[in-house]
Amino acid sequence: MFTNSYCHWTHEERLDDGEKSRIEEVDGIRVVWLRTIHYTGNGVHRGLNMISNAWRSISVARTLSDVPDVVIGPSVPLGTGWAAARIAESRGAAFVFEVRDVWPTALVDDGGLSKRNPVYFIFRYMEKSLYRKSQRISSAVPLLFDHVASSGANPDKIVWIPNGVDFERFSGLTDYDGGVRFPLVAMYVGGFGVAHDVISIVRAAKVLQDNKDDRFRFVIVGNGVKRPECEREASANGLENIEFRDSVPKSEVPQLQMESHILIASVTDSAAYRFGLNLNKLYDYFASGRPVIFSGNAPNDPVAASGGGFTIAPEDPDAMAEAMKKFAEMTPEERVDMGRRGRAYVESEFGMGKLGERMENLLVQARTGDHQERGIKQ
Repeated sequence: MFTNSYCHWTHEERLDDGEKSRIEEVDGIRVVWLRTIHYTGNGVHRGLNMISNAWRSISVARTLSDVPDVVIGPSVPLGTGWAAARIAESRGAAFVFEVRDVWPTALVDDGGLSKRNPVYFIFRYMEKSLYRKSQRISSAVPLLFDHVASSGANPDKIVWIPNGVDFERFSGLTDYDGGVRFPLVAMYVGGFGVAHDVISIVRAAKVLQDNKDDRFRFVIVGNGVKRPECEREASANGLENIEFRDSVPKSEVPQLQMESHILIASVTDSAAYRFGLNLNKLYDYFASGRPVIFSGNAPNDPVAASGGGFTIAPEDPDAMAEAMKKFAEMTPEERVDMGRRGRAYVESEFGMGKLGERMENLLVQARTGDHQERGIKQ
């Protein structure tokens, strides 16, 4: 596995001064740490980081004697996928293009890139090329078929492999009691990125406080570029029903969620979700057995499909406050039952064992060239 040596979450550099790369074994996996250009935000340095990752990946691959059967390259960033395709071609290996986010379309949808920008045309050319060159496409979003077809590639190469849950992380934890007394803890765990709508949670907390509804306490856990805005608004409005905490390691998320009675996932009203929704946090939320509020607009809705919570319109603090009130009016037993429905849904559809089998089949088919029917599950 090739990856950058600098972690932008912990701000830790794994390589010593002067090292350009290093190979280590981590949990039985050979990891190639690559020194790349550091960045903050979404400016020029992030682009240079992507370029340096691709360049370093190709350079190190040339020094290795390994002959891979399959090379997997992701989007994002597209440069890493492009480097993986080059490595696969040079070694006579099959190439699997893993689409985690649909660049450059998502950048345009979120306002980070104009379609008139030369970078857009470069990225779009790379994207089309990677769709065509791949033997298989592993898509984390469920509705990529038409986009791939319009890009000049065969959509039958796509297999839908969404995020999933390792249920061992949630074993041995306290059972959910449904919240037998007020205040109920409503928790958000995740990023404060451009696509995240955490500010609506803050504004929903204000709506409830202004209405003297003290049946809820909000806990928001995470970091990102939009966190200062959220903290400023909470402070300016004197909100006493909200608490901000820093990010925790993923291994600690299951225990953290045990503090909650309701979990919130909120995203912006972005056209980027027209390819479908794939939020890590939703599956972890369901695995915790807590009911969920989903604030967003996407053609697939895991919360509605599971019956594990309420779905509301995006960027609507009043709707979120009303959903909170509905939870307060439910009995603890009803909230427990809702949480169980969400847990049963991920157990049946999104366990790592089942998704691992799907990925294994995809890799075998990529190498052997066996025909693959569309891998989507509605």
